[in-house]
Amino acid sequence: MAEYLYQTRLAKWILEKRRRTRVNHILSEIDVWPRMNILDVGCGPNGRSFESYALEDCTITGIDILSPQDVKMEHPRFRYFQQDARDLSRFPSKSFDLAISIGMMEHICDRSVLEQIADEMIRVSRQWIIGVPWRYCCLEPHFKFPFFQFLPGSWQLALTRRLNLHNLGSTVQDDASWIKNHYQWLPGREWKSIFRADKARVSLLAGDLLVIGSDQRCPHGNLVNCPEAPCCNAAQSEQSSDRAKGKEKVLVAVPKRSRKDDLLYEDVG
Repeated sequence: MAEYLYQTRLAKWILEKRRRTRVNHILSEIDVWPRMNILDVGCGPNGRSFESYALEDCTITGIDILSPQDVKMEHPRFRYFQQDARDLSRFPSKSFDLAISIGMMEHICDRSVLEQIADEMIRVSRQWIIGVPWRYCCLEPHFKFPFFQFLPGSWQLALTRRLNLHNLGSTVQDDASWIKNHYQWLPGREWKSIFRADKARVSLLAGDLLVIGSDQRCPHGNLVNCPEAPCCNAAQSEQSSDRAKGKEKVLVAVPKRSRKDDLLYEDVG
């Protein structure tokens, strides 16, 4: 029933609005400048989580395990590599202005693998954001069942088989460990620790958790260089040098968070 409702025109409009709001919020949380170089880890086949709403002048590199023939992106500056996210050695350190991953990390249930991916994302980027389902969301977004993540494993299996939740009825019938091996709902503080993030913000309505990190923060906690802080004098000197060479990274305007957005996304520990 839930899967059917999600296919209605109204549900599709709501999901599209939610995705656009999420991307706008992501961009409002970081430094953004023209022609950014972005890495999308677990980009998926169609860009509906990020690429469809990203700035058109940025260059996006997507990686996933999908065959290149299955990846169809409309973004004008997108390139794709089929590869494992645990090894990003093809990319030099700090070669991306942003590394992002939406809707992937909750499926990496092997902690050692998850930590390898986190280390690589942090190594190759100056800013990084992951989007995962919030542990305490009312309606679990994959199985679309209230508080599914808190049910005992045997109940999760029984409901999935009985109601064919997430179209996984036959899958869990054949493999009773499927849910345990492919889904996890960690608290925000744990995600922050794994990804060495500065903060985590949650959408109370949509059930999204955004974990945001950067190696560009000054001691005052600012992502953008603080012009009045002595600690940022070195950064200012570098910016002045870039300006003289005509390659200054000028921050660009992104959709500002409204009071409504601040109500949608709250800080969590």
